[in-house]
Parts: sequence; C-alpha cells; structure tokens
Amino acid sequence: MKLQTLFEIAIKEGMRADPRGQKQIDKILDKYKKQEKKLDKDEKLFFDKERKWNPYGDTRIMNGTGEEEVKTLMVGIDIETPEILLADRLREKGEKIDAIMGHHPEGRALAELDKVMPLQIDLLATMGIPVNRSEGDLHVRMDKILRATHTDNLFRTEQAAKILGFPLFNCHTPADNMVWEFIENKICKKEFDSLEEIINALHKIPEYEEYAKRGNPAIIVNGSKERRTGKIVATEFTGGTGGPEEFLESQAHAGVGTVLTMHISEKPLEMAKKHHINVIQCSHIASDNIGVNLMLDVIGKKEKKLKTIDVSGFMRVKRG
Repeated sequence: MKLQTLFEIAIKEGMRADPRGQKQIDKILDKYKKQEKKLDKDEKLFFDKERKWNPYGDTRIMNGTGEEEVKTLMVGIDIETPEILLADRLREKGEKIDAIMGHHPEGRALAELDKVMPLQIDLLATMGIPVNRSEGDLHVRMDKILRATHTDNLFRTEQAAKILGFPLFNCHTPADNMVWEFIENKICKKEFDSLEEIINALHKIPEYEEYAKRGNPAIIVNGSKERRTGKIVATEFTGGTGGPEEFLESQAHAGVGTVLTMHISEKPLEMAKKHHINVIQCSHIASDNIGVNLMLDVIGKKEKKLKTIDVSGFMRVKRG
C-alpha cells in the first residue's frame, strides 16, 4: 500500500468516527474550499490546500512523497528525534522500515493543534449544551494553546526524518475519534452502579489491563469507589487537547455525573470538585494505544501483510 493511500484511509476512518457526523464535516471542508477562492495570489502562498479534504490539521504526512510502498511500519505514541535514531539503528541491523507513524503531533501538525479543538463544541452539543456557550468558553483556551505551540521548536523531528530518509506521518484526532467511539460504546452506554465497576470494566480492556499491570492504571481523581455514576460521558477523549474548566460547569448543568478523561489539569479538576462531578482519569497512553490499534485494524484489512514495529509506549493489540 502506498503511504498516501494509507494516510487517506486514516483520515476517512477518523471522519467516520467523528462525533460531529459527516454532514457537519462536509460543511467544514466546503468552507475551506470557498476560502481559497477568495484569496489573492500572495495569500494563496500560505493557504493549506490539504484542509480541503483533511479536516484534521493535527494529522499530516511530515516527510515523504506519498508514493512510498508501506508494508513495515514503525509505530509509536510519541515519535521524536530519539525514535528516528532508533529506526536508523534498526535499519543498520537489517530491519526494513518503510515508514514511521506517530500519534501525537509534531511539526505543522502541532502548530495546527488549536484548529481541531472546535470539535469539542459539537461533542458537548450532543448533551444539550448550547454551542454559543461552548464557543465562548473555548475561545480563550484555543488562544492559549496557539501561543504555547507557537513558541515550540516544531520541526526537529521532521528534519531528523528527512536527513535519515524515513517517510513520517502522524495520526492524532482520527485515532482519538476512534477511541472516543470505542469508550462510548464499551462504557458510557452501559449501566454501572459505582465508579469501581467502571474501573473494573476499563481494566478488562487489553490496553488498560496491560498498563495497569505496569503501574499506570485508570484512577479516580474525583469521587470514590462507592460513588454512584450518574450519567457517564467521555468528553475528554478527542478534540486536540483538554478543554477549559468552564466545560465542567456546563456538563454539571447538563446532568453529567461522571466524566471519563485521558488527562485533566488542575483548574478543570477544581471545577469538577466544585460541581460534584466524578472524574476517572483513564491512562493517557493506554487510551492512545486503543485509538491507534483500532486505526491499524482498519488499515490492516486493506494491507494484509502490514507489519508493525512497536516503540515509544505503543503495544499492538489486534481486534477482529
């Protein structure tokens, strides 16, 4: 399978699992296409043409033409220069590596992280939270993320891949959409009598089980094992990065009892405590593993001979 074909499958699968639905995504893509037509010659120099078909600015091919044939894929949650050097060392020892796939964004994908955050507005809207309220709350958080990523040395990993000759891409929000969908179906749509029962159910999922064995289990960061769950949501699994603390207040008013999250910072946690929302912090990297594994399952159906080399916290788990 060519790298571009593999990448396009990932984007399409991310759209299929997207909380916004295909109709809303099509509107977003059409908006980008119309924007290009209004630009003058100088402005078109900086226009991101990929956004016309790929709605996820945090997911990109960072190095490669797209024509490379891929059968052996090095896969890691965080791919940075050390992982590129590891790939080079493995190549010296005779290991064939056709391309490298990361989860978390680097390069321009990281620079565009704030652009995928509006997905969170539509996710909260499914609970009845008005979009105008969520938009107002999210704007400040998006600006903060933009300023933070703007100061990063963004292109180190991309440069290393170019120098050593490795095709490189990442798959962030599409994989996060898939783990969100998975947790919605496996946990949120089912009934549990206590937070402990949710923890037990999570730890029956292979990725969470393995990380729990290694000392990184799902944990209750607000509430207790005996607490009843109320309405369970997984609002902190996709949308680029964590939302603002005001989102916790909005969810409390919408009747949410328990939030499942990959990670939570102090201010949102304080808001959850103030409004008595239970919070279960699922292992971040184990959660990322689930999303990447689900994506590779789909890609593997197209490329039957796909082989992965697991690095940087990734553990391949195949599902039917």
